[in-house]
Amino acid sequence: MENSRRYRRYEATFAVELAHGGQLQSCLGDDLGAGGCRVQLLFPVPRGTLVRVRLRSDHVAFEVAGNALVAWSMRDPPYRAGLAFTEHMLEDATRFMTALLGPVAVVS
Repeated sequence: MENSRRYRRYEATFAVELAHGGQLQSCLGDDLGAGGCRVQLLFPVPRGTLVRVRLRSDHVAFEVAGNALVAWSMRDPPYRAGLAFTEHMLEDATRFMTALLGPVAVVS
């Protein structure tokens, strides 16, 4: 199966705050790339939802916040979702990824 992602993804563990519709979830991210990430959710978020996210790690001196679109979502436990960062978040997400993982390839 061909990987159609524009940005390479890496296994990584980091904290994600996800807000939408007046709800806030403190989640765990387990996959990260400059263009998006995969998160483990407390409750499902529908595909196509625009969410506000904040990425944090004890290993990175700064946080990254911005908007992301839910690209896919599992409606049954364990709840997971793939987030696609908006254009405005790409540069900061790349900086965060590099700070967390070291020098890695950004594009596939």
